[in-house]
Amino acid sequence: MEESTKSGIIRAIIIMVLAALIVLSVFVIITRNRKDPNTTTEDQELTEVQKITTLDLSKNYPQTPSTVVDLYARIMKVMYKQEYTDDEFKQMANVLAGTFDSELLANQSNWPDSLRNEVNEKRAGDYSIPNYEVLTSDLQEKRSNGEEIANVLAKINLRHGTHTTPYNYLFVLRKDSEGLWKILGWTISEATDTEK
Repeated sequence: MEESTKSGIIRAIIIMVLAALIVLSVFVIITRNRKDPNTTTEDQELTEVQKITTLDLSKNYPQTPSTVVDLYARIMKVMYKQEYTDDEFKQMANVLAGTFDSELLANQSNWPDSLRNEVNEKRAGDYSIPNYEVLTSDLQEKRSNGEEIANVLAKINLRHGTHTTPYNYLFVLRKDSEGLWKILGWTISEATDTEK
């Protein structure tokens, strides 16, 4: 009886060791395959191109004329210098078109191909927008026909090679039927050294 008790104890120990090895192996496999919770896509920093292409204007439209102009300048800065795919270009062009007044869009022939041509010419000529600044607060007026108009001045620096030239862009925006400020047009003039 002593012999059978010893062999029973030895079997029990062997089974317990094997069970412990199996549990340890499963634990090692699970912890090796588990992703670091800090590397989820939500926590990763988006590139400027991704920030623009994932922008949903129906949910996050800029609230003021100045922020609409800021978005326009930001998109153009990215288009002139960053790397992106054809699909990303189309998405950025759609966001840009979303900031345009319907009247401006109606006057854009061959959109977005005309934009692509402009951007390709600037990129080929080594042009870029190193920085820009929205200079004025929203100068708003209400016309006699009920339209609300705003003027926004922005200084956009255009670099060609190593030479940078500042330009003043005077944007005219109109509030649409949904209460959103849309770009109606703009004029461009070279800024003088005395201007701020």
